[in-house]
Amino acid sequence: MNLPSDFVFSQSALQDYEDCPRRFELRYIKDLHWPALTTENALEFEASSIQGQEFHHLIHQHSLGVSAEAIEATITDPTMRKWWNNYVQWQAENLPKERHSELKLTTPLSEHRVMAKYDLVTQQKDESIVIVDWKTGRPKKREWLERRLQTTVYPYVLWRAGDWLNRGEPISAEKIRLIYWFADDSSTIEFQLNSERLQTDEQRLTTTISEINSRLEFPKTENEKQCQFCVYRSLCERGIEAGKIEDLVDDDDVSIGINLNLDEVDEIIF
Repeated sequence: MNLPSDFVFSQSALQDYEDCPRRFELRYIKDLHWPALTTENALEFEASSIQGQEFHHLIHQHSLGVSAEAIEATITDPTMRKWWNNYVQWQAENLPKERHSELKLTTPLSEHRVMAKYDLVTQQKDESIVIVDWKTGRPKKREWLERRLQTTVYPYVLWRAGDWLNRGEPISAEKIRLIYWFADDSSTIEFQLNSERLQTDEQRLTTTISEINSRLEFPKTENEKQCQFCVYRSLCERGIEAGKIEDLVDDDDVSIGINLNLDEVDEIIF
């Protein structure tokens, strides 16, 4: 099986493949829409997703020059107000005024392209290039984030496609930092990159893309916990009822079945 030459790999697509090859096939190759709930608490899940999208939109407005005071005046939800106050304080202490918000970059790799859509990219006074990813969910463990394809794809794409941020010169791997910022408590988890790490990540991505291209079959995941939160579970005969959102929140070994990621919400087709 060969993917179309113009197929673009996002971290969401790669994560879907790593979580379950069959899910990748159904979603990206067969483009199959399946009418099933992601979680049992559908309304709560939807409300949480919308709230996260709205928070990202507020930050984007601020990055475009709308004053923090004007934005705050529009906020009525207590949780959103808490997140906003945390953001305003943190960004004032940690980010320069010049920022690139909702930035999308792509780079060629293994006969395809890999894409990343960033919440924020900025260059600090010490010339380090910082990726900031706003997270509105429960803070995760560093080890969990370390395994995620987002932690691989985002720095790698910036390394290969971000020379325009560095006066047209290639960015040194050692200058790249990835910061996950959690809205609920303003905590952060940071990854400092280096050449060895990014070269290893390039090999990981190359191997994964080549594996996808050469596959004749796409097996179901052996981790059936994943199936509870996958819209294709009934199609795959892995159960009918959706999992409970509280189980998803408390289990670091499970991804949301459609890999809902607010940084790439334009990709979601369900």
